Amino acid sequence: MELTHEVQHTRRINSASNPVWMDGLRIALGLFLFIKGILFLEHTTDVFYMFSQHQDIISIRKASMFTSAVHIIGGLMIAFGFLTRLALLCQIPVLLGAVLVVNPQRGVDMGNAELWLSVIVLGLLVFFMIVGPGRYSIDNKILRPKQPAPPAV
Repeated sequence: MELTHEVQHTRRINSASNPVWMDGLRIALGLFLFIKGILFLEHTTDVFYMFSQHQDIISIRKASMFTSAVHIIGGLMIAFGFLTRLALLCQIPVLLGAVLVVNPQRGVDMGNAELWLSVIVLGLLVFFMIVGPGRYSIDNKILRPKQPAPPAV
């Protein structure tokens, strides 16, 4: 009886037991970051303007390309659940920069929707770092070693 209880307990710790809505939220977060990365590429002049107030042109171009690449590649990795925690970890510095440096320049009030959106996305990144990728992810289906079935008692 105790062995069965221990096996059931270890299954609950696994992120594959997360509810399906969490997988949907993870996929939506990944797609949002992917689209945001493409929008950064389309609006590079706006990004250059935001970064130009503190840095020179060469580092602005690098920061813009880095931000776009992290959002595009990381967003797809999060959406598919491939090396999810690594992708989330790479997104966190970019979102911290958005929350602490870029968006507060427009004011910290309820009218600054970009700031609050960045705060929500940062919260979701931390949330998925804690709970894991979920059952419908490449991490769970391919990369996670399968546990043998408990012996029949």
